[in-house]
Amino acid sequence: MIINILWILLGFLLLVGGGELIVRGSVAIANKMGLSKALIGATFVGFGTSLPEFVASFGAAAKGEDAIALGNVVGSDIANLLLILGVSAFIFPLVVPRNRLGLDFFFVMLASVTCFFIIYFGVLPIWLGLVLFAVFIVYMTQLFISDKNELEGDVVIQNLAMPIALFLSLIGIALLVFGADFLIKGSTAIASDFGVSEAIIGITIVGVGTSAPELFASIMASFKKENAIAFGNIIGSNIFNVFAVLGITGIVYPLKDLGGFTLWDGAILIAATLFMFLFAFTRKRISRLEGFVLICAYIGYLAYLILRNSA
Repeated sequence: MIINILWILLGFLLLVGGGELIVRGSVAIANKMGLSKALIGATFVGFGTSLPEFVASFGAAAKGEDAIALGNVVGSDIANLLLILGVSAFIFPLVVPRNRLGLDFFFVMLASVTCFFIIYFGVLPIWLGLVLFAVFIVYMTQLFISDKNELEGDVVIQNLAMPIALFLSLIGIALLVFGADFLIKGSTAIASDFGVSEAIIGITIVGVGTSAPELFASIMASFKKENAIAFGNIIGSNIFNVFAVLGITGIVYPLKDLGGFTLWDGAILIAATLFMFLFAFTRKRISRLEGFVLICAYIGYLAYLILRNSA
């Protein structure tokens, strides 16, 4: 028990430290390269914090655990849209970057609808994996073309040399990945000791655990009032999870056995996407009240999953 508690404490320390480093490093990279923090948040931070999802989904597919591979992505994307965005906005209202909001909405909604239809048909063949990865390349191209170096929120110039900024960011990503692993390891062991079922552990601890890097990166960005990085991290993570993680996984290990899902899982993901952008489009910001609503929606979704699995 004591060793597991230590794993959890170590995990939290690494997550906090990693979140601090990746925000500092990414802001400096944006300043040095003349790129917007929204772009850096959606690419470098968003993709970096999605490494646990990539490792988990690719590894599960390699073992023939197709449902876990897809469930990890769907669960993580829902957690990003409801829990992580909600917590970030509750800490400090998020001013949403305006210059790419329409582009972001299109690709995130496309990602959510794609998950819905994968659940509906129950397979992810090689050809679809190729299409998903091609869409990811198109998104990346459009992202850099549309970037207008519009800095959002209070700008804090990081006077760091590029090598140091890159080093801090990479160390931050590594700490986030290892921190999430330690957090999941300790929490899962303690939950098992108390007789909690594997299904509940997977839905709650593992599901939130793989999204812990995004959570702590966005929380640290919110505390620093780096709105563009907090919001971009969530957008980039969701797009990366579907088009890159599922795309690459589907190309190498086509998913054929996707039982255990219901269309409600896909519908909730689409609804979460709609609510996020509805809040973002109204006043170009997500308020504390709206963040609280998103958090409550995530708690409701967890309750639904627990009841569904116990039925």
